[in-house]
Amino acid sequence: MFSWSFASHKEHSSSWYVIAIIVVLTLVVYGIVEKIYIMSVVSFLFAGVYLLMENNSLPVTQVDFLERGIQVGWSFYEYVSFSRFSIVSMSNIPAFIRLYPVKKFASVIDIPLSQEVNIDELHNYLVSIMEEDFNNTATNADTLIHAMKL
Repeated sequence: MFSWSFASHKEHSSSWYVIAIIVVLTLVVYGIVEKIYIMSVVSFLFAGVYLLMENNSLPVTQVDFLERGIQVGWSFYEYVSFSRFSIVSMSNIPAFIRLYPVKKFASVIDIPLSQEVNIDELHNYLVSIMEEDFNNTATNADTLIHAMKL
């Protein structure tokens, strides 16, 4: 039906890494000086987990919309596990599809879009399967993640 791929590995310049190291070290030192040791540990762990995830991710992830569900890389999500969807735009350009789960504590799934896919056809297909959420603006967290290239 619909199929595309997106780069799941972000390319960062050396200055990005220098700034990230400075920020993490600043948070760690500040936590030690102010005796907020948990902040130092969490900052250090966050940086370590991010680096592990970045180094172990596939460079390209394949997305396939199938009859029963959506295949994203090695993960398969059935349509019945989602109650609604939204096509979120950043700078008036469709950036990703946000799928809202039926289960209360399940995580929201964001699937980046590509130029390869016809957004109108995909939208019409998803409307036939589930309800559309018209809140299609990027949240502050989405904007921050995009700006920081995370």
